[in-house]
Amino acid sequence: MLESLIHVVSQSAITSTAVSHSPQTALAALLCAVMINLFS
Repeated sequence: MLESLIHVVSQSAITSTAVSHSPQTALAALLCAVMINLFS
């Protein structure tokens, strides 16, 4: 569970950083990944 959470969060942070170099975008993606993992 924790390993998959870390993987998803890091993957979304990397993806959002690659798409746009905005730290707010990376943070939003990271929060979304955490919420998805908590409720799935």
